[in-house]
Amino acid sequence: MQTRGERQASTRAALLRSASRLICRHGMHGASIDAIAADAGYTKGAFYANFSSKQDLFLTMLEQKFALALSDLQAAMPGAGIPADEAHSAAERFLLYATSDPEWPRLYQEFAALAARDEHFRQQLAARVAELRERMAAVFAHWAASYGVKPTFAPEEVAAMTFFMADGFLMNRLIDPGLDESLYPKMIDVFMQGLLARVEATEP
Repeated sequence: MQTRGERQASTRAALLRSASRLICRHGMHGASIDAIAADAGYTKGAFYANFSSKQDLFLTMLEQKFALALSDLQAAMPGAGIPADEAHSAAERFLLYATSDPEWPRLYQEFAALAARDEHFRQQLAARVAELRERMAAVFAHWAASYGVKPTFAPEEVAAMTFFMADGFLMNRLIDPGLDESLYPKMIDVFMQGLLARVEATEP
């Protein structure tokens, strides 16, 4: 028999799954609270018992996705092997994570489109993205320190650049699904080679 906490977690998970499916099918505005609740097999009251608004649900979904992506990045870059190989592995793992859920890139673009029209949501989304990039920067700083390397770019800048590359690649995959997946790891390879070359050039 499930506890109250387990039942609530199960309800939230079902609502998030339904929201993901319906947003991809009908867009942010087309996926109403009533439709999300009904698709998940719950009432509108159950929705509001778990989320204060549809935007609250969207941001919860985003936080979960970001947390998983960050966990993958940390696992791929322990700072124990060859730097270029670890960076390449991190890129491949990210791509595998992103493509394992075909709804996620479309969801993120829906979030971005809503942010362009809704200033309050834009601020909330920007805060989550900034937090993710800050945590990515901490991973990169720890990774570089494990090799005794002092990068010529701040970890925050490296995090921003890698985030923008991933964001741009996934958006273009939506436009052209036939885009070769190997291009993203290659981009990261070239980027890392450039970073390492700059480090070597500044070493005495």
